[in-house]
Amino acid sequence: MKNIQIIVALFFSISISSFGQRVTPYQGSRLFWDMNSQKTVFTSGNYGRMIELQDGRLLAVAEALGGIAVTYSSNKGETWSSPRLIASPPEKVFYAVPDVIQLSDGTILVGINPRPVAPYSTERRFGIRVVQSTDNGESWSEPMFVFDAQHTFNDGCWEPAFLELPSGEVQCYFANENEYTGNDDQNISMCRSFDKGKTWSDPVTICYRPGSRDGMPVPLLLKDESEIAVIIEDNGWPGRGNFAATTVRNTLQDNWTKGYIGAVSPFRKMIFETIPPVGIVSAAPYIRKLPWGETVASYQSNENRNSLDLQHFDMQVLVGDERAQNFKAKSAPFSLGSDKHSIWNSVSVIDTGIVVALGSIGVPNGRNDVVMIKGTPIRQARAGYGSITVDGVKKADEAWTTPNVAQLNMGHISKNKTTVDFLYDDKYLYLTSRVIDRNIINTGIDNDGIRFMIDVDDISGTTPQKGMYSLFFDTNGNVKLQRADNGSWKTDANTSEIQYAIDVKSIYYNIEAAIPWSLLGKTAPPVKSRMAIAIEIVNKEQYRLTTEGIADVDNNASWTWLEFRLIPKGGTGIGHLHKDDNDIKSYTDSNHLYISSPSAVKELSLFSFDGKLVGKKTNAGTDFQIPLPPLGGGILKLILANGKVINRKVVFQ
Repeated sequence: MKNIQIIVALFFSISISSFGQRVTPYQGSRLFWDMNSQKTVFTSGNYGRMIELQDGRLLAVAEALGGIAVTYSSNKGETWSSPRLIASPPEKVFYAVPDVIQLSDGTILVGINPRPVAPYSTERRFGIRVVQSTDNGESWSEPMFVFDAQHTFNDGCWEPAFLELPSGEVQCYFANENEYTGNDDQNISMCRSFDKGKTWSDPVTICYRPGSRDGMPVPLLLKDESEIAVIIEDNGWPGRGNFAATTVRNTLQDNWTKGYIGAVSPFRKMIFETIPPVGIVSAAPYIRKLPWGETVASYQSNENRNSLDLQHFDMQVLVGDERAQNFKAKSAPFSLGSDKHSIWNSVSVIDTGIVVALGSIGVPNGRNDVVMIKGTPIRQARAGYGSITVDGVKKADEAWTTPNVAQLNMGHISKNKTTVDFLYDDKYLYLTSRVIDRNIINTGIDNDGIRFMIDVDDISGTTPQKGMYSLFFDTNGNVKLQRADNGSWKTDANTSEIQYAIDVKSIYYNIEAAIPWSLLGKTAPPVKSRMAIAIEIVNKEQYRLTTEGIADVDNNASWTWLEFRLIPKGGTGIGHLHKDDNDIKSYTDSNHLYISSPSAVKELSLFSFDGKLVGKKTNAGTDFQIPLPPLGGGILKLILANGKVINRKVVFQ
């Protein structure tokens, strides 16, 4: 009997793996980087950090001009003012690694790390200082004391970073060797200020692993304000031997008053949902919070770089959950070749939810520029209701789901900028894409093109199963249709009902396609159903094909694909504004958005997905309306009279 049970169990497990198994669909945002947003913020600089000021401008700070310099942007990073010096170091001292915060009262603080140069002397110590502006960055104070370590390089302090608590307490975190003059250990320390940065307490130890070097801290208060999470680099994880991005955390209630986080504390964890292989470095981390609570972390890494020398590292960015855990959806914003690096990086989030990556980019051991690029976090792609003429030509009067026909931005790895958008009507699902490609291959068997994959039945499987489809649109006007079945893809020559047109130019091509719902097994568009999609750019380069897809997508496992939904005809895709604010109602009528809120709305702002302000209303009250653009979507931000801020992605038509 025991042998029979084993055989039956084995057969059952084989059957499941053969037919696939439904799993919980992928949760979380992926970042879509827009190549057109890449701008130089500082020519010749390092350690760029950025915030959005309360007046809507961006402020960036960096090591530049021989000290600490700032620059401003009034158009969300399209252009920047000439950098100006706000702190010049004294003789034989270098000012390093600035950080910046604007406090709730409008005060701006910039942290500075004075580093004496050799030969060392006791009157010049490694330290932490802060400069303050109370007039929105027009003028700056002299450096104010926070902390001093020893006067030698091996016993210094490093890398300040700030956090303001709801109580008004300001915290300055930094790496600290001061206590370990007999070895190379380092802890993370923190000083407190209760007067907006003018004076500071003695440090408390936040975390320490004996025999190791916790370093480069950046603090974050979780959205629910229950915990302070601090991301650090930790080189003490057993069996790794290199730095790994790690968080340590404490409740806001305890606020680091009950001892530090030790080596084996359950409150010390690597940030990754899946731990990287031994040998992969994740150093110099940074962390920020999206308006809806998800978290974004960056670090510099040797992954795919074939070198342990940081001069060859590239920037990696991941998306974590609302607990600042389970980071995944890894992407390289700049995706540099081996001839350049991106180091000493950071991320910033502007209030529309757009992620800005900042990197010190240059050739190994050469001069760096501080460069930015924007990424849009997306959990769900959508198709609005409408029709087009499928001719491959992009027309101004065609109403796709997003105004600039760029719901998804891709191609930052191949450097072939690609935009993708969708539309649907009762008969067809429409797809359009523009690919910037200066070497278009369309005369061979393997041509350039776009692969579109869709799971119309929400299979959410681990292998290809019925209900999943793959369509490859190549640059020679061909369509290859594949249907999934029992763990494999099967080619279907029946493509005559698919409308496909391509317009090939010298440096780009446009594709438009209409896919019949009937071909996807549907008698009507599945408006109320969850679907999932994958997009892949296929690029022929001499004798090889390269592909570039969405972060974390496995083409054979639709549970990893991007959620996809159809916006009901005449609908908005808005729904409730926040899971904790179900009493706030919204609907559209006659091209207006109507809001009804039990708490008065002090300010409403509607931003397009590319960061442009498209609507605003102040002192709106509890019931009001604003006009909407003809078609599109963006970020709706409500500031309530009780101080609560609500952000939500919206789509309307």
